[in-house]
Amino acid sequence: MALNPEVRAKLQARIDELKKRMQYDANDLDYETHLNQVRELQKIISAAK
Repeated sequence: MALNPEVRAKLQARIDELKKRMQYDANDLDYETHLNQVRELQKIISAAK
């Protein structure tokens, strides 16, 4: 499964945005939620290679 370059860029931008938010979210639940989302998006990108 190949990802369109535009889709890949959007997924990577979302990952970067979540990583920035993780630095500011003091709530453990928010942090864990963002971490899980980052992992899922990275799996999608990795599976498309």
